[in-house]
Amino acid sequence: MLKVTGIIAVVSIAGTAFASPVLGDYSSYNQISSDSITAVSLEEGTQGATSSVYSNMDAGGGFNAFPSGNGALGFDDYTSTSAGAITMESIRFVGGVDAVGGVLNFEFFDAAGANLITAFSVNFSQAGNFIWTITLGGAFTADAAGVLQITTDATSNGQWFLSDAGPTVGSEDNTFGGASGGLLSHKFEINVIPAPGALALLGMGGIVAGRRRR
Repeated sequence: MLKVTGIIAVVSIAGTAFASPVLGDYSSYNQISSDSITAVSLEEGTQGATSSVYSNMDAGGGFNAFPSGNGALGFDDYTSTSAGAITMESIRFVGGVDAVGGVLNFEFFDAAGANLITAFSVNFSQAGNFIWTITLGGAFTADAAGVLQITTDATSNGQWFLSDAGPTVGSEDNTFGGASGGLLSHKFEINVIPAPGALALLGMGGIVAGRRRR
C-alpha cells in the first residue's frame, strides 16, 4: 500500500518574493471541461508520458500533503527540457478537492515568479485525491522554465501532494517552493504534443513489440 502522510512544514521560498493573485480574481480564467480530466488512484503509480518535458511524479518515500485548505495550496518551480515556450498537451498532478464541484486554479508564472503567463480553472466532478490528467490539447502555452501555483476558488478546499523524490525529466531549484527546507517538492508533470518524428518512432516501437510477441 502506498504511504500517504501529512506534513506541517514551512514552505521554502527563493530570494525574490512570490506574490500570487488575490482570491476572487479567477473569473477571467479559461474553464477546463470535466470531460477533459481523468483520474487514477494513488496506488496505480505515476508512470509518465513519453512526451513529458518536465516530470516530477515519483512518490519516493511516500506522498505527503499539508492539511486540506482554501486559497493557495502551494507553488513550485520547474525547468523543462524544452528549448522554447511549451505548448501544453496535458498536465498531471497529484492531489484533489474535498467535494464534488470543487475548483482548482492552475497558474503558470515566469521563472522569477513575478509575471503570470497563463492560467486555467478546473471544476472537479469527483472528490478525493488522485493522480489527475488534465488534457489541454495545445490551448495553453507556458514558459520553458517557470513556476506553477495551484489555488482553490473562494468556496473550495483541496490538496496538492509532495514527496522527497526529485524530477525524472527536467530539473528544479529545491530552494524555491516545495516544503521542509527543500526536502519535499510538489508532484506535477507537463506534457507536449509529440513531434511527427517522435510519433513515427513510437509507431515503429509498437510494430517491433507486436512482432516480438508473436
